[in-house]
Amino acid sequence: MPLDMDIHGAQARFEQYVKPILGAFANAAIPTGEQITPPMLVDALRQLFALLGTDVSTWDPSLPPDEPERVGDIAIGLLMDLATWADRLQEHQAKVAMELIAVSIAAWVIAQHGQILTLEPIVNGLAALANTRGEAAALYPLAILMGQVADAATAQFAADLDSVDPHRPWRILLINWGITATRAHSPQEMTRAFQAIRHHLPADAHAFFAEGRQQVEQGDFPDAVRAVMIQAADAIEHSLH
Repeated sequence: MPLDMDIHGAQARFEQYVKPILGAFANAAIPTGEQITPPMLVDALRQLFALLGTDVSTWDPSLPPDEPERVGDIAIGLLMDLATWADRLQEHQAKVAMELIAVSIAAWVIAQHGQILTLEPIVNGLAALANTRGEAAALYPLAILMGQVADAATAQFAADLDSVDPHRPWRILLINWGITATRAHSPQEMTRAFQAIRHHLPADAHAFFAEGRQQVEQGDFPDAVRAVMIQAADAIEHSLH
């Protein structure tokens, strides 16, 4: 099952789910003061979608080379703000929708060879996608996308300055990549994800691979998948002695 990351599809989803957010905001009569409100966010995002839906090769050539990355990051940040509003207004489906749209924009940024500078809504959206896919074939393209996001986010997040926070998006992304690659029955993607976990999350590696080993030994996994997980778990065990 391919992933539909089309920007025009994301824009249609956006227009569908901003309606309940705007309606709930109008009915709530919340004093906003200096806050950026949902109508402001929606207006700004509509302008960005108009730009994202065009061919980058037609953009002003005097713009800096990283302009697609900058535009994408602005859009992802605004979607995160709108998701926060949706959560505050108890429009939980709309919150998830904004995070799924952030994944589509992340895929667009990656296609333009840009870096990912804002992770949280993308990681939330990827997790929501993983939770809706049960078959290995459906999870495989998602595992690949998670790896692409990790690669594009490495320069910004690999320093892992918030390493004491177990809920930090960088950690969740790498752990979910490893889990999704395993559920996708992809030894190649498992190997890539496991290398990233060992390198970037050494404090989590032992528990991750110990639990993974237990899962593949008890569950219905192909031999090749089981072998990759057990080899990774053994390597971590040996490194501790």
